[in-house]
Amino acid sequence: MTDFFAQNGPAWLAAVARRISRRAFDSREVDAEKLDALDAVCKGFRPHPDARTVLVREPAVDVFSGILGSYGKVTGTRHVLLFIGAGVAPARDNHVGYTGEAAILEATALGLNTCWIGGFFSPARTARVVELAPDERVLAVSPVGHAFGQLTLTERGMRGLSGAHERIAVARMAPGSVKGGWPQWAVAAVETARLAPSAMNRQPWRFRFDAGALVIARDNPSETPKVTKRLDCGIAMLHAELGARASGADGAWRELSTGLDLARYVTTRRS
Repeated sequence: MTDFFAQNGPAWLAAVARRISRRAFDSREVDAEKLDALDAVCKGFRPHPDARTVLVREPAVDVFSGILGSYGKVTGTRHVLLFIGAGVAPARDNHVGYTGEAAILEATALGLNTCWIGGFFSPARTARVVELAPDERVLAVSPVGHAFGQLTLTERGMRGLSGAHERIAVARMAPGSVKGGWPQWAVAAVETARLAPSAMNRQPWRFRFDAGALVIARDNPSETPKVTKRLDCGIAMLHAELGARASGADGAWRELSTGLDLARYVTTRRS
């Protein structure tokens, strides 16, 4: 995976600040070269054996379903990303979030629009557009394409409903970081993770610095059946790693299984 971070990391990091969720697309087909580049990341970025992302260029059916009828429904998209998990290991969901966010950021870097959708798509229809192993299931999906220039009324309503512009304070997300004493790379990691998307913008990740490593944990043990906090935290883990690496702290996540803790980012090189 080091090659992907070396080659794509700067573009992915720049995409973090630009990405916003879009649901209304103008039906234009994406250039084949851009789809090829996105597909290469989907196929090549496989850091975990139980998580993969599939680009479906021309889905035979509409995999999206709306909220309260048509409200919130994805419209006009011609391409879709499927975020797939295998098995039942608890870490599977954060693996899917981490792996899938690479494709989301690659799409953003290519000038395309996306939207993580975990609860409002049709599992039966996704099974018709991708071949799944017996132990696999689609955990989330995203449209891919060119959104309309301006947010539609429905999109503005959805963003207002979720508080999409609001971010929890760093003092709450990573209490120790505001008191000083954290290395610069860890602060950069937290600041980049702060911009990660999550279901209804709940931002369930919390960070602490412990024995030279950055630890990510869920905010509390409560869970939701459609989109787990682990999946959201996996997205934040990729963001945090991008921030750390951009500050010269190459490293890797090591899984944890104690209480709310999910993983610790251990550096292998600091410039």
